[in-house]
Amino acid sequence: MATRRRTDLPTAALVMELGKTEGRSTRDVSKLTGVRRTTVENILNGAHGWDQVAQSDAFKWHRQEQNRALEQANRTMAAEALKKAWGKMDNASFYQLVTGAAIMTDKARLLAGEPTENVAHLHLHQFEVMESLSAKLRQLKEAAAESKPAPNDETGNK
Repeated sequence: MATRRRTDLPTAALVMELGKTEGRSTRDVSKLTGVRRTTVENILNGAHGWDQVAQSDAFKWHRQEQNRALEQANRTMAAEALKKAWGKMDNASFYQLVTGAAIMTDKARLLAGEPTENVAHLHLHQFEVMESLSAKLRQLKEAAAESKPAPNDETGNK
């Protein structure tokens, strides 16, 4: 049985960028790169030694270069799409305009390594401590209010 030639690093890096960074399907990555679907799956899943290849400095460099090329191509395509969209904006709905702009912005940010969403973390322990402090302050305030004499009481205060 003849052994198949291993996919070269630049092509494997492109497979990784398309599959991992852009989230494209195995079928799409295979069509775009010309790499067999099973090989695409192996590269993306780190099978048959691809996990070790993906950790090499050379592979990381190729992946960064692919990312830069894809980012630039995406930005160029987005700019062209915006030019064409500009002429069609009178016919587009508000929803179509906003959705298109949001998708292009998210893709550009994703390829640039920038966040595409903001996440807030609530630490329950800190919240519980704040609730406890708030309850204690309330109790102190109530105790202080009870210890003050009311006006016109037996002490003669008005």
